[in-house]
Order: sequence, then structure tokens, then C-alpha cells
Amino acid sequence: MALTVGIILGMAPAVEPRGKRWQYPYEERQWVKFGPINRRDDEPQLVKSKVLNDLGNDGWEMVQTSVGGYLFGRSERQSTGKT
Repeated sequence: MALTVGIILGMAPAVEPRGKRWQYPYEERQWVKFGPINRRDDEPQLVKSKVLNDLGNDGWEMVQTSVGGYLFGRSERQSTGKT
């Protein structure tokens, strides 16, 4: 008795997606300036950055932070037209 095994391999060609799916801006640390939010001595000193806050308000999420700067990303579908 002979056992026959048939294997069918299907390969689809790789298709490049139409358009960009993700956008990634990089903000260098030297251009990001922080300023105090509150100046009372009895509270922890918090800082803010206008650049980072503006990016967050436009739908960007911080993906990575390093010694050199900050990497943000967002889906192109969330794009508001501002960069």
C-alpha cells in the first residue's frame, strides 16, 4: 500500500500598500524647550513643552525617546492636514 502526500504551496506576490500608512516626525532634543507649569514652592515642579503638547493635540503619539530627541508617530488616517 502506497501513501501519497500532496502539498500545494501557494505564494502571493508581495504588494506594496498604496500610499503611506504611518507618519513619523522626529524632534531633536535641542529644539525642545521646557518651561515650568507651576511656580509654587509647596508643589512638585512640573514642566511642559509647547512643541510636544502641540504634537499631542494634533494626534501624534510619542513612540520613542532617546538621548538625541523624540520620535512621534500617527496613522495617516488621523492626519488633520497639519504637520
